[in-house]
This record gives sequence, structure tokens and C-alpha cells, in this order.
Amino acid sequence: MQPSADDGTTTDPLQGLELGDLGSDIDVVVNEKSVSFRINSEILFSSGQAELSREGLAVLQKLVNVVKKSNHTITIEGHTDAIPIRSARFPSNWELSSSRAGSVVRYFEANGVASNRLRAIGYADTKPLAPNDTPENRAQNRRVELLMETVE
Repeated sequence: MQPSADDGTTTDPLQGLELGDLGSDIDVVVNEKSVSFRINSEILFSSGQAELSREGLAVLQKLVNVVKKSNHTITIEGHTDAIPIRSARFPSNWELSSSRAGSVVRYFEANGVASNRLRAIGYADTKPLAPNDTPENRAQNRRVELLMETVE
């Protein structure tokens, strides 16, 4: 289902976005009013960390090129699995997921995306994609999502 424009026609939420060079590390999910780019957190961060990895920087650079050519509002969401973390820096998954989202926002801002278009949200383990009952499912839940809201 495509969102309707004011003139009654349907609009494509991907219109104007150049997605051909994103590669296989980024899943594109199209919803009615948004486009979501989903990246497994193992690509972006070492376990229990919020500093972007070298591989993660390369993946995000592909997204920066897409984002800079649009005028969408961008929400960066950090997600974790349900395994508790307790470290001096990250007392819980709330701090870890928020810090990871903040790292991505800072990277986008440093690479020319206007800060007034960016938001960072940490969801911890509250929005899993799969049950946290197997290592594979937990890996699916550890992710960063970049949500681009379609322009009304």
C-alpha cells in the first residue's frame, strides 16, 4: 500500500532515493509512511560497545550518501537483545542502545547531514524482531534502524 498524495495519487516512499549501492549489509523495509534501513549491530559495533567499527563506518557511508540527497526526517533507533549488560559505561541495555543510536547520529552529522533532521532513540530490548530464545534470534534483535519518514 502506497501513501496517497494530496491530489489522490499514490506516492512512492522510495522516490528519489538512490538505493542501488547499499549492498547486502543493509535491509530496506518499506512501510506506509516510512522507509527503514536495518543494520545488524555486529556489523557496526563490537559486542557491548558503542564505538563504530571500521566495517560499520563503511556501511554507514553508503547510507550517508542516500540520506544527504533527501529531505526526510531521520530517526536512528538502537535495539538490543534481552541478555542483560552490566558494565561501568553501560549499566543496562537502555544505555547501550541509546549510545549506539547516538554514535550513528554523530557520524551522520559529521558527514554533512543537518542536525535538525536527526533523532536518536534507544529501545533496549523492548521491540524485538524475534523471540530472544536462540542465538540467531538474539542476533536479529541486536540492530540499528534508520527510519526515514516520508514527506507529506
